[in-house]
Amino acid sequence: MKKFNWGWGITIFYCGFVVFMVMMVFKTRTVKDDLVTPEYYAKELQYQQHIDKQKRASELKEQPVWQVNGKEIAIKFPKEQALKNLEAEILFYNNAEAKKDFKINCIPDSSGMCLVDTRNLQHGAYQIQIDWKAGNESYYNEGTINIQ
Repeated sequence: MKKFNWGWGITIFYCGFVVFMVMMVFKTRTVKDDLVTPEYYAKELQYQQHIDKQKRASELKEQPVWQVNGKEIAIKFPKEQALKNLEAEILFYNNAEAKKDFKINCIPDSSGMCLVDTRNLQHGAYQIQIDWKAGNESYYNEGTINIQ
């Protein structure tokens, strides 16, 4: 029987390191890496416009509000803005999985109310991103909701 010496120790350490690296490469290949948006570069170029929309929205006297009511979400836009041909694009963004994201277009009624059916949404936490236009001005609001 051979004695355990430095040569064997280095060989065992090297083999263990190689096995560890192969396992890490395999594990990283199986991890999902959904991007926030596939067009991230184009979005970055338009980011100043996004900041301007948020600023205009924060300067309004009344902010849009939303509430989850069972199988629907009620979104109430400011009444003064609803009278200006308001149109909204609403994105329900799920941080965990891109396939759970859901986008709709909404035209509120004359009182500024827009109802969104949540039966198409899977359970979980979503960031609600409301990009809306009233008259010639664009606005942006966001928040978090939890679909049960």
